[in-house]
Amino acid sequence: EYYGIINKETHRLSRIVDRILSFSQIDADKKRYKFEELNINDICEDVMDSYSFHLQNKGFLYEVSQNKHLGYISGDQSAIAEALINLLDNAIKYSPDTKEIEVSTKEENGYAVLQVRDKGLGIDKKHQADIFDQFYRVPTGDVHNIKGSGLGLALLKKIMDAHGGEVKLISEPGVGSVFKLYFPIIK
Repeated sequence: EYYGIINKETHRLSRIVDRILSFSQIDADKKRYKFEELNINDICEDVMDSYSFHLQNKGFLYEVSQNKHLGYISGDQSAIAEALINLLDNAIKYSPDTKEIEVSTKEENGYAVLQVRDKGLGIDKKHQADIFDQFYRVPTGDVHNIKGSGLGLALLKKIMDAHGGEVKLISEPGVGSVFKLYFPIIK
């Protein structure tokens, strides 16, 4: 049991280092994606299986719901996993009171959608456009007191751009945030 815990935590820390390295590669236009035919459900399952201990250890309840008939996309598996992990990390960081996360997949207008919902602090409308900028941190309130580099959402945006997709945010202070990642379906 302890070996399993150590192994999962080692992988999580490795992902943090990989995130920093990925961002520097993308920023220098040296990142090479390995596009292949993927189903987002498979990536979601893999990430949630490896991340479940971390969520439980932090006291989070989480729910995963998937559209089992979701179409395939062309994407880089590790980059998409990294995008989901960034959203989970943020949901954990910015949900100090209500520790609930919902992860879901669905199809919407020819896109496979990966959605992460939390019941955390939320983001004021005036900051929502800026949170995808490199090193941007919300400058006021409880959010500013939470440690972070300001790279996670910038990296997420770059990953979505590379996949011809889009990221949408619905958020309200005190209610929480919903991040939706849209990937074009190829079949």
